[in-house]
Amino acid sequence: MIPKDKRLTRDLFKQLSLERRGLHSPHFVLKEILPKGYARMGVSVSKKVSKKAVIRNRTRRRVYAELRALLPFSKTILIIAKPGAERLKGNVLKTELAELIKKS
Repeated sequence: MIPKDKRLTRDLFKQLSLERRGLHSPHFVLKEILPKGYARMGVSVSKKVSKKAVIRNRTRRRVYAELRALLPFSKTILIIAKPGAERLKGNVLKTELAELIKKS
């Protein structure tokens, strides 16, 4: 889990989810805005990825763990998982998220 002060608030989550533009990779979408104060992050895994909550939660926790390693970034971001993200192995997940954040 990430520290509470680094998580998205409900208002920021709604603002980011309504954002039309985003950066795409094969398994993720990254939406970003410039922060008001300091950077925050959030991860969204919908039922399109898996109907089972156990798999969605595991995917979300794995993405948060990789983002924690990449933490010093300066924007407020929302990572949205696409179907197939739950099957990614550790190194592939790490490199795909790192490339996505570098593009932003």
